[in-house]
Amino acid sequence: MILNSSYEALKNLVKNTKFPLAICDLDAFNQNLEKVGKYLRRTKKSLRLCTKSVRVPELVNRVEKEDFVNGILTYNSAEALFYAENYKTEDILLGYPTMSKVDVEEISHAAKIDGVSITVMVDDIKQIDLLDEFAAKNNVEFGTLIEIDVADKLLGRNVGVYRSPIREPEDVVSLARIISKKSQLYFRGIMGYEAQNASIGDDKWLYRFAKKRSRKRVNSWRQNVVDALNNAGFQPEVVNGGGSGCFQETATEPCITEIGIGSLLFKSHIFDAINSLNEFLPSLFFVLQIVRKPRKNIATAFSGGYVSSGSVRALPISVIPKNLTISQDEGFGEVQTPFIFNPNQIELNLEDPIFCRFGKAGEPLEHFNEILIYSNGEIIDKYRTYRGYGKKFS
Repeated sequence: MILNSSYEALKNLVKNTKFPLAICDLDAFNQNLEKVGKYLRRTKKSLRLCTKSVRVPELVNRVEKEDFVNGILTYNSAEALFYAENYKTEDILLGYPTMSKVDVEEISHAAKIDGVSITVMVDDIKQIDLLDEFAAKNNVEFGTLIEIDVADKLLGRNVGVYRSPIREPEDVVSLARIISKKSQLYFRGIMGYEAQNASIGDDKWLYRFAKKRSRKRVNSWRQNVVDALNNAGFQPEVVNGGGSGCFQETATEPCITEIGIGSLLFKSHIFDAINSLNEFLPSLFFVLQIVRKPRKNIATAFSGGYVSSGSVRALPISVIPKNLTISQDEGFGEVQTPFIFNPNQIELNLEDPIFCRFGKAGEPLEHFNEILIYSNGEIIDKYRTYRGYGKKFS
């Protein structure tokens, strides 16, 4: 494992590579996948891989072949078409609604490929009408999942994310009835993504309270929707929920059939504060090289500004060597990143590498054409990212 390796061994590992670089600890990645699979098999649930959190097709394909994986949840239509054309992925869920005719044309092409099934997220009649129009035009069928809003309210604030406008069971049933009357669409199920449980840490009392309160409410909301659908004659095949940060809790819900997971396989550092994920291992790193020493206690590396969208917790952190801090004035920068250290404790020289972790998974890989694949102390391969394939899906 990279985190268990000596600094000298890691220096030798990357000394002849081009910096900056991204590297995946395949042994840690596989262990994370095995732990997820063991838990989901025991609870008789499935995983749907969130591809935007991985963005490395070879890794996506590796995961998708596991017996506990239902299929993939893609970020947008071009990504869905890519996996349909190149990997013949059987079950592709377009995880976000679209009102783009270009997008629907792309997934129509994907749906024409033998053995490929396309399901699209919806939460509005206009989305449904657009899908049906293009499905009829292209002589294909789309499955649909209705997304429900399971965000919570606390102290006058929204706890979660602003996604679907669908909140009441009767509204879900109403949309299911509309879908059932469309010639080229079929109702497949629902999704309720609880971002407040999937990404909030346990390091503060208020966070723990909010998550405990939200868990009870989310369980109730989803079950009420499923009950209403069953009573109306719409038995959902798919009930998707969760997220990497709460998959164990979500898996205990009787109505859940699958859980969306992606980031956990890399374990980006925003998950470090979630106690239930302590057994999972960081498996994705980026490495910078020191090119300047402007002060005795400052070593400046080239590049490093791989920040992610969202909160300040999405900033990178350095992990090897230990006990480095970032300049508050500069932070991780586009062209340079100064690291502050104690020269009496650490010796840093020009050419030395600094191993760092991304704040979030997937998104920062838009900066890299490939990732190095590390296993048993060696770099054994290189896998191309979306960017390396010449694709920009975001």
